[in-house]
Amino acid sequence: MDQNSIIQHSDNFTLSKTQKVIALGFATQGLGYATVMTALPTIKSRFMLSDDLLSLIILGVCIAAALGSILADRIAVKLGSRVAIVTGFIFEAVGIAIVAFSPNMLLMIASFIVYGLGLGCLDAALNMQAVMMEQRLGKSVFGGFFACYTAAAFLGALIMSATVSTTLGATAALCIAVVIALISSQLSRHWLFNQKQSAESHPQEKPAIPYQQLLIFGLMILIVFTVDSAISTWSSIYLKDVLASSATIAPLGYAAYQIGILLTRLSLDYVLQFKTATWIALVTILIGAFGCALSGISHSLITVIIGFALAGVAVGALVPLTFSAAGRLDENRRDEIIARVNIFNYGGAVAGAVIVGLLATPFGYAPSFIGLAFALLGILYFRKRLI
Repeated sequence: MDQNSIIQHSDNFTLSKTQKVIALGFATQGLGYATVMTALPTIKSRFMLSDDLLSLIILGVCIAAALGSILADRIAVKLGSRVAIVTGFIFEAVGIAIVAFSPNMLLMIASFIVYGLGLGCLDAALNMQAVMMEQRLGKSVFGGFFACYTAAAFLGALIMSATVSTTLGATAALCIAVVIALISSQLSRHWLFNQKQSAESHPQEKPAIPYQQLLIFGLMILIVFTVDSAISTWSSIYLKDVLASSATIAPLGYAAYQIGILLTRLSLDYVLQFKTATWIALVTILIGAFGCALSGISHSLITVIIGFALAGVAVGALVPLTFSAAGRLDENRRDEIIARVNIFNYGGAVAGAVIVGLLATPFGYAPSFIGLAFALLGILYFRKRLI
């Protein structure tokens, strides 16, 4: 084997290792988030929290996550997104650990804020690394990374289900999430890209951020995460309270939605070899909008559950497609653009949880789900920007 072949083999090995560690980062993020969210009932009981106070804590996490995204931007510009990821995992590990063992409510609330900072920092920085990997490989990999996130979220929920009835309860699952976050932090420190934005070394040549495009991608992310948050928050309640399903059937709407997301993300990178992002966006938006409308107008449990699964197809495709396109806007300002687009994620998370609840009392849940369909159709106007 000549010298060039040895160097190429070494580069390919390093790139493969980096890709696996990025995938692990996405998986760790998904597992940690699912573990924390499924621990909320236990935490609510332990501290005797009201629904209003719990909602305020979740809102605080969203605000902290938005600040964490800004933090990722600043760290990535100065030190590279690898440092932002290591920092994010440390914040998450500390936050989750304190959540697991906090002796009083004030410390528990503070721990959620720390976790939120890590959550936002990782959401942004992992997308930065994923864009760099796509550019190095010259092919789509975002779908696979987000599939790792979704699959690990399933695993996190299963771990909580398996441990919550044991002696340690939710604490055991939270500790597992802490250990995995610390392991991911160490692997990230050694194997992720350590590339800073090229414009940082020449500030006088730094181009302006393309704000119009940034806002368009931000709006798309806002709409998609509004749909995601609405279905995640209200699907089980809709099935149980409106359609009179049993407690066993009620969670199946959310489960079907997550299956729709996972199957779409597992196939996305493959389909992109044959079809454009614009074509995939068109098809998945139409499927997702139909699913949302179906969930709103149908009175059949099976049909509504199928509708939620179809809605997952749109969310599963549009999130990776949008972040991938945002990362290609300007390589010199890539990390800043992704961090700022990511902030819209948390606006959507709050909007989906709040708007549906506000409309439910006077109008019921059906108009909200139909409204989500029209919101998704609004993205059709911008889909050509995903090229």
